[in-house]
Amino acid sequence: MSHRIRLALFAALTAVAVPAISYADSAGTVGNVEAVTLHEPGSDNYGMFNGSVTIKEKTGQKRDYKWGGSLCPGREISANSINLLFQALQARKALEVTPNYKTGNGNERCLTGFKIANR
Repeated sequence: MSHRIRLALFAALTAVAVPAISYADSAGTVGNVEAVTLHEPGSDNYGMFNGSVTIKEKTGQKRDYKWGGSLCPGREISANSINLLFQALQARKALEVTPNYKTGNGNERCLTGFKIANR
């Protein structure tokens, strides 16, 4: 198979495998970090999701944003981001968090980023 044919075949397969529409992240409701949950690889829950942050919204409702695992495949967050969430938990009354997410499996909200601001 020539190089040109391989390139054309790769381009055709890539066009089929990659969706034409890419949706932007959605912004969650601003609130305070109520809890941070982490699952290590030895946990039975690790396969479902690697971690979550619970945001207590200004309305009083609590909402979870997860990352990793089968519920949020490909939606990992860095150790630095996890550290920032723990700091926001410690200073929960002084800081507001606005999560960004994409919808994952089971309609879960999968954390893709967040904004932290002073109240």
